Amino acid sequence: MSLVVAFGGALWLGSLGDLRLQASLSVAILLGWGLGIFFLKPSFSRPLWLVGAALLVRLPLLWAAPSLSDDLYRYLWEGQVWRHAISPFVYAPDAPELAFLRDAIWEKVNHREVSSIYPPLAQLSFYVASPTGIFGWKVGMGLADVGTAWLLFRRRPEAGSLWALLPLPVLEAAGSGHLEGLGVMLMVAGLTLGRGFWGAGLIWAAAMVKLLPALLLPRVAPRWSWPLLLGGTVAALWMMGLDPTLLRGFETYRQHWSFNGSLYPLLRFFVEEEAVVRLVLQGAGMVVVAGILWRSRDPGRIALWGCGAFVLLSPTVHPWYVLWALAAGLWCAVEAWLLLAVLVPLAYLVWGPTGWVELPWVAPVIYLPVYACLLWTGLRSLLLPSPSPVF
Repeated sequence: MSLVVAFGGALWLGSLGDLRLQASLSVAILLGWGLGIFFLKPSFSRPLWLVGAALLVRLPLLWAAPSLSDDLYRYLWEGQVWRHAISPFVYAPDAPELAFLRDAIWEKVNHREVSSIYPPLAQLSFYVASPTGIFGWKVGMGLADVGTAWLLFRRRPEAGSLWALLPLPVLEAAGSGHLEGLGVMLMVAGLTLGRGFWGAGLIWAAAMVKLLPALLLPRVAPRWSWPLLLGGTVAALWMMGLDPTLLRGFETYRQHWSFNGSLYPLLRFFVEEEAVVRLVLQGAGMVVVAGILWRSRDPGRIALWGCGAFVLLSPTVHPWYVLWALAAGLWCAVEAWLLLAVLVPLAYLVWGPTGWVELPWVAPVIYLPVYACLLWTGLRSLLLPSPSPVF
């Protein structure tokens, strides 16, 4: 039954065309699909069945052009820029120096005034995959996402089964082609191998796709491996020709962007200074990460707290960001992050009939049930000395 719900939802979604033009229907499909999987709690008995089901559910979205997000076009554009031996850290897409490269991909790149914000391994993947176009990139992210389902299945069959059939991973990897498909797979692979050089190497690779997994390195990397990891980082930056003074794009993102935040809009209601609110949230995130690193040596728990803090404290929470917390939540069997993954597609209601319009009721509907679930989980852990997994 779970596979029927997931495949039916994927088929319906894949048949709609431009999802921005039918945002309400798209979100309704995603919510129905997600709630169905949430309550049915699928669990495949064999890894081969899991992989087959995961591939089947992702197929309908591979041929659909990404419409709820245009990040994929930025990836392909930056890969094309690298292939002309030019750094996208130096020149933003609308720079006159890149006018000769402008094409149909360039026309769909968002924030063309902002230079690149992506780490070295992400840039390398752009360079390698840009000739394959939209379909080739989406196939790669979809296969990586199926790999995440398989790795989580090895941890706990229920966890892998949920990842395989939930709409959020399917939509964001095979549908929109987000880098999280690759980055989350590398992080979960590192958690699977655990403490040691190879586990640390995979976590490092994940951090070179998106920076977040770097918080795990203090607990997975042997002391003797640090020179290799740091040397690899320096070598990667050097090969990309990256001067730290060129990180203008990242600074723009960090200082000014906001969307679908959990606590950020609430704090902004009481505090007029935007910079102060951002500083408070960043400080809170640093305290959470420092605290879990001090209290725990379990990489899975560290990922859970670190990725969870990132999602709840960030001013900007696009739905695909939740994949990091979902993977850690499934790894540790914490249901609140599963609930967030089901509800966060509501954020796509920002695509209204008149364009981008942020609705004030959306964030409370997404986050209040998640906070309630987290509170219940905390009380349950206090009342029960060794609570069993919730799924």
